[in-house]
Amino acid sequence: MSEIEGFALLERAAVRRNVTDFDWRRFAAPSPRHRLAMPLSDATVALVSTSGARVADQPSFDVVSDEGDPSYRVIPADTAIGRLRFNHPGYDVRNAYADPDCVFPLPLLHRYADEGRIGGVGAHAYSLMGYITQADVLLEDTGPAIAAALAADGVDLAFLVPA
Repeated sequence: MSEIEGFALLERAAVRRNVTDFDWRRFAAPSPRHRLAMPLSDATVALVSTSGARVADQPSFDVVSDEGDPSYRVIPADTAIGRLRFNHPGYDVRNAYADPDCVFPLPLLHRYADEGRIGGVGAHAYSLMGYITQADVLLEDTGPAIAAALAADGVDLAFLVPA
C-alpha cells in the first residue's frame, strides 16, 4: 500500500467517525483537460482556496457541524491580508495566521501580476472549507456557483489551493 492509499484510508476512517455512511465520490472517467488558450503572462488568474478564509466582517464558516460547511465566501482581490480570518476544523489555523500565503496566497498572485508572470488577478478570490462530507451539495451547488462567479469575473484560470 502506498502512502497516498494509506492516508486515504486514514482520512476515510476519521470522517466516518462523524458521518457513518460517508464514502468518496467516484467518477467513471477523469475530468476533461482544458488547456489555457493564451500565454500565462496574458491570463487573468483568480484564487480559489479550501482554507476557510473570509474577510473579518463576513460570517464564520461552520466548524462545528459533522458534515462540514459547503458555503463559500467571495473575497475582493484588493483585501488586505491582515483583514482575513480563518475558520476550519481540519487544520491548525494558527499556521494560516502565521503565514497566510501557505493557504491563501493572494499577495503572491498580485506579485506575479506585477512581475508580468500572469496577466492579472481576478476581481475576487473564493474561499470554502476543504472538509465537506456531503459531496452532492459541493458538486451541484457550491462548485457551479463559484465557476459561474469566476466566469462573470472574466477569469482565464483558477488557482486552486487546498488546505
